[in-house]
Amino acid sequence: MMDTESRKLVVDDTEYMTEIPEESVRPYQGLPDPSEVRAFIPGTIVEVRVGEGDMVEEGQVLLLLDAMKMYNEICSRIRGRVSGVMVSENDTVVKDQLLVTLRRG
Repeated sequence: MMDTESRKLVVDDTEYMTEIPEESVRPYQGLPDPSEVRAFIPGTIVEVRVGEGDMVEEGQVLLLLDAMKMYNEICSRIRGRVSGVMVSENDTVVKDQLLVTLRRG
């Protein structure tokens, strides 16, 4: 038997009980590694705001990326130390290119 979780669903004032298999509510395993900051779109690096060895907070802006005439703030998803900066200002980057690496902590 599969482990399930029951949830109530209401549609037009009618209640329904649903059973959701455990494997469908587990966290998604294919999420990108938060210690690798990658370009989500091709563009040009406008500004690099961190250097190797810097401590950064979750949500801190690491880089500015100009893509399609819009500046995009590339932020850290974790608190940690910058272990590498792979780009410089005016570099052209492609989608999914590694920009910065971080070490948790």
